[in-house]
Amino acid sequence: MKEIKIVSRWDSNKVLLCGQYESVKDCLVKNKNANLSGADLSGADLYGANLSRADLSGADLYGANLSRADLSGAYLYGAYLYGADLYGADLSGANLSGANLSRADLSGAKNYLSSHDFFQEIVKRQDSKTFTSKEWVCIGQIIVHRLCWSSIKKRFNKGAVGVFKKLAKVGFDEWGKHFRGLT
Repeated sequence: MKEIKIVSRWDSNKVLLCGQYESVKDCLVKNKNANLSGADLSGADLYGANLSRADLSGADLYGANLSRADLSGAYLYGAYLYGADLYGADLSGANLSGANLSRADLSGAKNYLSSHDFFQEIVKRQDSKTFTSKEWVCIGQIIVHRLCWSSIKKRFNKGAVGVFKKLAKVGFDEWGKHFRGLT
């Protein structure tokens, strides 16, 4: 056991959690309902951690290892996830609004279907020539208006399928599976 101290990323004198734990991951697991809004968790090893429903809004997770972490229902609004490892992380119902996902490893992430912010990040990483003009219109509408998936089906039908097929080719197939019924 060692002393673990989690402080605010904006005020290092503000201690959010402190105590004797095996690791930062152990501290977070044992304090599951703690408000970690604005926590400085940069570089933390949170491999496989259960952070479901955690309030990590505005938290600094720069370079953190969140691979295979359970982030279902986590509130990651405005979180700094730059360079974080999210390989195989469960993002079911996670709020990623305003989160910085630049250079984060998103491969193998799962249950991201409902996240428009995840969609936007994946599209942003593609070469601009990947999509046709019509597909870019569809993408723009999805991002700007944060359309629900049933609205996308009604509005774009086949136009959306092309986008999702191309994203499936780079390893993100949940949207394609969801829209498979369109022809």
